[in-house]
Amino acid sequence: MDEPRVVNLKWSVAAVGAMALMATACGGSSSDGTLEPSEDGVLRVVADDTMDFDADAYRAAAGEIAIEYVLSGFQEHTLVVEGYEDELVLSVENGGSDSGTITLEAGRYILYCDIPGHREGGMEARLLVQ
Repeated sequence: MDEPRVVNLKWSVAAVGAMALMATACGGSSSDGTLEPSEDGVLRVVADDTMDFDADAYRAAAGEIAIEYVLSGFQEHTLVVEGYEDELVLSVENGGSDSGTITLEAGRYILYCDIPGHREGGMEARLLVQ
């Protein structure tokens, strides 16, 4: 008969706490999973090679919004705001980053990658501007 496995609960709790701290280090996360702008007011969006963003939703203040787009991976991705594709296009590849600003009124917007097939593959997120 197999012996029961003992798990060190103290280390498990510490590991979970450390992961939660790392997940919110570059901006806060509200209880609904929406990423808030970081303390410096910059909205940071991270893309990865699994064709996903680091959050399903982001929040920003109305007016001029500074966005930093960071790639955690190597595959090329873009970031645009639906309906405002001519005003802001951020592009990243090979672990790089890009930044820019866009002026938006209060409302709900969609962020997405406009490389063919990427949006359909899941690279889409909500942006709530208040």
